[in-house]
Amino acid sequence: MIKKPYKFIFIFLFLIFLTSGYSQGYGGWIDKISPELLKKFDNTNKVDFIVYLKNQFKVENKENSFNKKEQAKIAYKQLKEKNFKSQNDIINFIKRLNYKYKRYLIVNAISVTGDFDLVKLLANRRDVNYIAYDSPVKQELPLDNFSKEVNEIKITWGIKMIEADKVWNLGFDGNGVVVGGQDTGYDWTHPAIKTKYRGFINDSFADHNYNWHDAIHEISLLHNDSIIDPSNNPCGLDVQIPCDDYSHGTHTMGTMVGKREADSLAIGVAPGAKWIGCRNMERGWGKPSTYIECFEWFLAPTDLEGQNPDPTKSPDVINNSWGCPVQEGCDSSNWKYMELALDNLRNSGVFVVVSAGNDGINNCGSIRNPASMFKNSFAVGATRLINDTTGISFRDTIAGFSSRGPVTIDGSYRLKPDITAPGQGVLSSVPGNKYRFSSGTSMAGPHVVGVVALILSANPDLKGKVDKIAEIIKTTADPRYDIDTCRNINEPVLPNSVYGYGRINALAAVEKAMEIKTSIKEKINTKSNILFFPNPVQKILNLKFDNNITINSFYIYDQLGRLRKRITAINNNKIDLSDLNSGIYYLRLNINNEPIIKKIIKL
Repeated sequence: MIKKPYKFIFIFLFLIFLTSGYSQGYGGWIDKISPELLKKFDNTNKVDFIVYLKNQFKVENKENSFNKKEQAKIAYKQLKEKNFKSQNDIINFIKRLNYKYKRYLIVNAISVTGDFDLVKLLANRRDVNYIAYDSPVKQELPLDNFSKEVNEIKITWGIKMIEADKVWNLGFDGNGVVVGGQDTGYDWTHPAIKTKYRGFINDSFADHNYNWHDAIHEISLLHNDSIIDPSNNPCGLDVQIPCDDYSHGTHTMGTMVGKREADSLAIGVAPGAKWIGCRNMERGWGKPSTYIECFEWFLAPTDLEGQNPDPTKSPDVINNSWGCPVQEGCDSSNWKYMELALDNLRNSGVFVVVSAGNDGINNCGSIRNPASMFKNSFAVGATRLINDTTGISFRDTIAGFSSRGPVTIDGSYRLKPDITAPGQGVLSSVPGNKYRFSSGTSMAGPHVVGVVALILSANPDLKGKVDKIAEIIKTTADPRYDIDTCRNINEPVLPNSVYGYGRINALAAVEKAMEIKTSIKEKINTKSNILFFPNPVQKILNLKFDNNITINSFYIYDQLGRLRKRITAINNNKIDLSDLNSGIYYLRLNINNEPIIKKIIKL
């Protein structure tokens, strides 16, 4: 595009103004620009970069004060008021110069495509803190993709290993929970995940508003396509229907929610959950701005035009099977901004799961992807199945590729990963109605997302309680002790730099979640001297009460307050609950015209 002369005149006059008192001097503004961005201008005139402003707002975690929907609305409102207001002046400045830009609210930042003159002008502004190269990052391919006959498989080894199938037998399969994923996109028509898509209406129609977002607006130059044209991408750009141009995302989503209805092939940990998605990579190439854009969309999903954001439609948990390592271009100086985006999403009530990375060959300190090393990300390492030809045991151990802690690259020596999950030889869906075995921590993270969905299905009151969910998963994991030489500990300890707190156990996590007090309050009149036993109960619940008590009515509600059973007569003070699915229920009795509510756990 030919530049208009007035733009050069405007910039020239502005530079004169800056050097006559407004500029901080060469050392001042140049220090605000990442060395990598400066280097890019040696070879090209226009570069994608991100401008981070000085005033950064962090959402406060209010999970103990509000439910998830209220948390989300408060977080979105605060971020919009704080960040958008502080951006108005610099946005007007960029618009006057006629440069392409996009503003963000999950972090106080603006992505821009511009030349060095613009970078210098922006760096001289007092409201600008740092300008970083919006560096392309290549998605790690799964470590192996090998063919194998899947017809004889009915349930994947990872689901069995973490005992998710036993949770299904309790009546919890993720129903009522929404999971999200930012990845290479999703083949929403794949039979294993189609009906699980939140936008699914019937076989011929779906509503993609608030359920899908495409953060890919241009072809990555690193593909070396002869022509930078949207047709070079099999999905296109800014697509309004979920599409996967690299197969990675469809595989991860299958592990979260997948189930093939035709023959009940179970590949997903939470097949009853619904999913929404955001594409953050163009044929495997992403960059910080696309990751941030997806984080922001999950904070408050929008319609297909990117308008009318609604934080109440945010997912309960999201998967992040991607990395942004230093050696592939991510600038360590802007990690803190990506961490702020993650923290703000988490503090809005969304549980954030991140894969730890596949650099285990480098042993100690090999966790180097920013998202997986952040304090509040839930980083997941990978285990592999131990082949036992005797058939006596069914065990797993750490996968050799799984990245180890502690986090050394930022000097924090923070313990990571938080947890491990099955990640080698994982069968899941890929585009074209196909299935494939793949390995990597990308395959482990979705197992954890599925467990979160099962926990929330069993106890919806835990939605938005990210700290409590993390505690449940850690404390109920199957312990995996390891000699933590990475932290100079020469004896087996837990947690450790290899397994974190151990390998996830879905059944134990759900059982723990069911014990936690919910929002429906028990109301017992001690004067009535009424007893309920056994509790938990399998089939028959016994009641014991004084002869002077008259039971006027008896109702059983589920956790969502829906009436499940009405009992008009009690025989021999016994109540048959065998027709109810496993779960938490509330018995409401009107005794002597006074309401009494009792929580019952049905096994």
